[in-house]
Amino acid sequence: MLQISNMLNQALAYHRALPDRIRTYLNARGIPNPLIDMYVLGWTGSKISIPIPNREGEIAFFKLRKDPDDPSDGPKMLTSPTGAHAEIYGWERVLAKPESIVICEGEFDRLVLEARGFAAVTSTAGAGTFLPEWASYFRDIPDVCLCFDNDDAGRNGAARVAALIPLAYVVTWPPEIGDGGDVTDFFMALGRNADDFRTLLRAAQPLPLRMPMPVVGQSPRTATDVDQVKYSVAIEDIVARYLELTVRGQNYVARCPFHLDRTPSFVVFPTTQTFHCFGCRAHGDTLAFLMKIENLTFREALQVMREL
Repeated sequence: MLQISNMLNQALAYHRALPDRIRTYLNARGIPNPLIDMYVLGWTGSKISIPIPNREGEIAFFKLRKDPDDPSDGPKMLTSPTGAHAEIYGWERVLAKPESIVICEGEFDRLVLEARGFAAVTSTAGAGTFLPEWASYFRDIPDVCLCFDNDDAGRNGAARVAALIPLAYVVTWPPEIGDGGDVTDFFMALGRNADDFRTLLRAAQPLPLRMPMPVVGQSPRTATDVDQVKYSVAIEDIVARYLELTVRGQNYVARCPFHLDRTPSFVVFPTTQTFHCFGCRAHGDTLAFLMKIENLTFREALQVMREL
């Protein structure tokens, strides 16, 4: 407890030492004074300090941002004390289970979104680090949107998080954001507002699911005949005979019939005519669904499709 108290006292001391020029810099980055004070941003004498609370709300460590007037080539962000483990910056948002939340890249981007009324969080270890154990905390949040930087690291990071939170939506940046553009650029450089960002969120889509490749060795004629039958009825129409489907973007979700599913983890993908359960990992096409739910052989499922 003494260490926790010392960290809080240190954060408050840094906050009191925050120079006006750094406040002006943060304001210009889209972080207004009320949020600077709320999140106790401070000044160590050479770096901007960002206190990082853990799940219990206790300050675990600081992220330190280089002085914006420092022309050296040193890293922009450091962690103090060094060797601190990764955390979610914004646990209080996750634990409150809002209707929607944005996972972004970077502490300042997170505060820019918060300043515009969006519940937002970020990993303190960059785009490439999102711990698998964190994913379960997002399952009860209806709308999770991933908004990472417009570069390879950001796109790879979004794909990694999407694999852990499969129903998450991924923002597609407008072309004018440019390579490497981010949340701050969207609002400050492009002059966009909260309504513009909501438009991006509404247009966001889950990443396509990678399904297994067709069976090697299947003859072209057999594949064609089967496909003609398989695609004669849309998979969503077949599944809807058994499950109550809910629209999620371009896809449908439902509670999985193959395991005890408390939150919808069964997804139907009309664009690929496939299904996948992110709980029990059942997956396949229309025929696979019929075979599994009706306990049919392949030939029997094919005959059912022919008779529809």
